[in-house]
Amino acid sequence: MCLQVKNITQPTVALTVNRCVGYFMSAGNWTRIVVLSFALLMLPMVFAAPTPVPTADYRQGLFGGISIEVSNVTNASTESSMADYPSIAEVYTASWCENCVPAEEGLYAAIAEESGETVTLTFHRAIGEVEDPFGVEAADHRWEARYGNASKDTVSVKRAPPTIIINGETMHAGSGGLDGEQLKPYYAESLAQPSQYSQESATSSLAWSSEDMTTGTLTWDLEAGDWLPEYTTSLVFVVEASATFEEGSNGLGDYHDVVRDMIELNGNSGSMNYTLPLAWDGEDLSLVLVHQWDEQWQIACCHVSPPEDEGLFGLPAIGVMWVVVGLAGAALVANNHSRKDQ
Repeated sequence: MCLQVKNITQPTVALTVNRCVGYFMSAGNWTRIVVLSFALLMLPMVFAAPTPVPTADYRQGLFGGISIEVSNVTNASTESSMADYPSIAEVYTASWCENCVPAEEGLYAAIAEESGETVTLTFHRAIGEVEDPFGVEAADHRWEARYGNASKDTVSVKRAPPTIIINGETMHAGSGGLDGEQLKPYYAESLAQPSQYSQESATSSLAWSSEDMTTGTLTWDLEAGDWLPEYTTSLVFVVEASATFEEGSNGLGDYHDVVRDMIELNGNSGSMNYTLPLAWDGEDLSLVLVHQWDEQWQIACCHVSPPEDEGLFGLPAIGVMWVVVGLAGAALVANNHSRKDQ
């Protein structure tokens, strides 16, 4: 096998392309060349070890995670304190991402064995997406603003499926080519760590009121002491418990805890009118209130200019350059093989 690679660097990608594509070109199988080339573009994400790293070079995180079910509901409310808040797992995925399947299996297995509650927010790729129907562009912009730099430092792109983030503080990017059972300990260790402000005091509440069960009033509140970081904002995510998409090329079929919309709230307490999105299928929408904090002000998290060019298929320009170098070398190898065969 030519893809027995663990620690990926861009020159390694080029050498791997040279060896593998050169072989296939000499064999005259152009279909394999195309498939292999695309696979190699994804190598940094596939083989990146999911070792936990901070989500930024300054402290930041999430807390809250309280939720209410709103499908076919006229009134719903909840309130919780810091001691009872669930952990928050954010997942970045795509319906074509095959190695996302074991990553999510490992996460859900780790959650099942945790003593505390965990709420999962699964973000599907939106910007530049051609297959996955579940992505939310505003959520992609937020992901890049909060986690993009750490992701790029780790796997060379700002939005890399699979990536799993625990409490907004710890990032696991990539799957390392491991299966779900092998990945479970990585996520379990991060889930077991207390979040930054878990010993502080805070109370959150969330309420929904609607006459037609579609358009209504959303009310939220956060009460906290002087410990609350200055740059703390609140968001509500609309989450669909399960959505079926048989056309997803990773073969999963049923996608869980799918973020269908993101609502940027005006302040940490208030109310607003809101219309729920249509559920993809079923009647399983919920609202999840999250408070996000950081020690460095985020500039316009979700309404920004188009993201920087990340190269072909999401690979940075430098990565594409190495692939091109590899292909050029492979062509020379194939040419030499052809001369020898004559």
